[in-house]
Amino acid sequence: MGYNKYNGRKMALGGIMAAVSIVLMLLSAVVPTMSYGLPALCGVLTTLVVIECGDRTALLMYGAVSILSLLLLPAKESAVVYLLVFGWYPVAKRRIESINKPVLEWGLKLAAVAIPVAVGSAVAIAMFGLEALFGEDIAGWMIPLLYIAAAAVFVVYDIALTRLISAYLNAIRPKILPRWFR
Repeated sequence: MGYNKYNGRKMALGGIMAAVSIVLMLLSAVVPTMSYGLPALCGVLTTLVVIECGDRTALLMYGAVSILSLLLLPAKESAVVYLLVFGWYPVAKRRIESINKPVLEWGLKLAAVAIPVAVGSAVAIAMFGLEALFGEDIAGWMIPLLYIAAAAVFVVYDIALTRLISAYLNAIRPKILPRWFR
C-alpha cells in the first residue's frame, strides 16, 4: 500500500494522540494518585485511534507510548499499567467484540486482564521480595485477591469504554470529524 494523504492523516492523528498520551503519563509523576487513572485515559485515546486509524496505527501508538513512558517516567508504575493492560486492550476489545457471543467475549476479556495481572503480580512479588515482608503465603492469597479487584475495576472500565465509543460514534464524531478523514 502506497503513501497517500489519508495514510498521512492517520499517522498524524496517531502521533498527536501518542503525544497527548505521553503528556498524560508524565502527569502521573506530578499527581501520583492518578497512576492508574491516567493510563486508563490513555487507553481511551488509543481507542479513538483504533476507530479512526485502525489496529496497526493504534499498535504503533501503543508501542511508542509504552517505550517513551518506560524511559521518561521517574516512577514506572503508570508505564507498567499502560504497558500491561490499558495500552493494547482497545485493539483486543475490537477483535474480541467482533465474535458477537457475549459470554465468550466476557470470558476472553477477563482472561485478557487476568494474565497481565497475574504476571505483573508474580514479577512484583519476586522482584521486591514481598514474601519476606508479608509472609510466605502472599502469592497464595494476594494474587487471587488482586485479580478479583482488578476484574471488578476492569468490567466497569470496559462498560464505560463501550458507552464512550457509542457516544463518540453517534454524537461527537459526526459533528467534529471533517469529511476528508472518513
